[in-house]
Amino acid sequence: MSAISEQAIRPLPQFNTQNLSNTAWAFAPLGVRDEPLLDAIAASSISNISALGERDLAALAWSVANLPLPNSPLLDAISSEVLRTMNEFAPRSLANISWAFANLGLGNEPLLTAIAAAAIAKISREAQEMPALPASLNPEALAKLEDLITNLNATVWALNHADQLAEDVDSAVHRLVVMLARRRDHELRERIRGSPPPAPPPLPPREVFLDQGADPEAPASIVLDLPDLCVVHKPPGWEVDCADVGTGILLSTYLQQRYSPQEAPLVHYEEHQFGMVHRLDRVSSGLLLVGKTFLGFHSLGWQLNTGRLEREYMVVAHGHFPPSLRLIDAKVFHLHAEGGRESQVLEQGKPSQTRVTTLGHYALRDHPDETFSIVVIQIITGRRHQIRTHLAHVGHPTVADGKYMSRERFVRDRQWCSRNFLHRYRLGFQDVDGTLLEAAALLPEDLRAALAHLVPCGPLSAVALTAWAGAGPPRPWSAYEGLPDSGEGGAEV
Repeated sequence: MSAISEQAIRPLPQFNTQNLSNTAWAFAPLGVRDEPLLDAIAASSISNISALGERDLAALAWSVANLPLPNSPLLDAISSEVLRTMNEFAPRSLANISWAFANLGLGNEPLLTAIAAAAIAKISREAQEMPALPASLNPEALAKLEDLITNLNATVWALNHADQLAEDVDSAVHRLVVMLARRRDHELRERIRGSPPPAPPPLPPREVFLDQGADPEAPASIVLDLPDLCVVHKPPGWEVDCADVGTGILLSTYLQQRYSPQEAPLVHYEEHQFGMVHRLDRVSSGLLLVGKTFLGFHSLGWQLNTGRLEREYMVVAHGHFPPSLRLIDAKVFHLHAEGGRESQVLEQGKPSQTRVTTLGHYALRDHPDETFSIVVIQIITGRRHQIRTHLAHVGHPTVADGKYMSRERFVRDRQWCSRNFLHRYRLGFQDVDGTLLEAAALLPEDLRAALAHLVPCGPLSAVALTAWAGAGPPRPWSAYEGLPDSGEGGAEV
């Protein structure tokens, strides 16, 4: 990589504005920490900043936000140039720049508020120009409609992340999202009427279930069913295939078999993520929200981007997790590596926050020198493998997590716990009319059986263990007080 960096530095002074932007864009996802290269890119970009078009300026801002060593003079130059020329920018460029500066933690700058206001104003004007229902849209207009919603999502996330999402802007964005989603629902119904989607494939045979660590007798199920959205319980071994093409037991297949195209249009279309709003790792179990219509899907997306969606988990982690550690705030960078994928805590990662409450400390019944903790977690952001990455980062990896612990430790864990001990037990959200709802799921039988191997280190830990091993409904994350900061000592009870 150093040789490539050296070759890239030499021609930088002769690069035109687009080449500079493309060079920064190319190196950003690689996590390159080559200061001479990054300084050279910054110096050449600053001297040419006024010649950058809106797309190149937006691309440069995105690249700087993803670099491990963001250059302050370059950020100042980008900020000044955007403020000078942003009235000429398209909504997509404004949304990308607002995301970039929020991602850098520079949300207190007047720049972000100005960009976001301009972006929302432009999006509103373009939305009003959409033909009124029931007129159909041509492919170009449909693409523009999708672009508008993408830009709204990026802008509102940036404002919320920077703690600058004003109530009037929030309400205006929500009204726009609803209007655009209804427009898309109309178009999709017309599409289905003229050309319905193909029949869903069958679920795989029993051997595939067993190979994936799934119980053929415990399929996915609908926990809460509403006209525009639903909550589905995913057993371990099932794959949430909202983005990548899966090869195992696909949750999308279950949803397509469960709902007709008229009942839940979105779950029949891969280009719309089968309606799935968020992910859950294949080895994990728990609840997922699915938009059956665009109205449901984009309403949930708005809640996700504005921090309204509550996603809560029960985890058994290695060691005695310090009760005083209530928030893990560390950027997560997802690597697309050969032979597998994993995430790491790195400076060029995306902002990621995990709230943790420690409910109990335990020893392993057959090996008292091995210690564990029951923790409940609420995620503020939702990066791939965020919980697993954050817990490993602070020295308390999830039990039986083969990706984020040593092989030796993983083998020991598998002697008493058959899979990664992570379960999404609760979701708090709103329906499309704004009514507050929640869905909760008990620990699956295999995880409850694993709890029998833990011995509590105090009375509070014993209460938590009994509650999670039983059949009583779990509480919201905010209702758990957790252990005192001093813990319970080491005495078993």
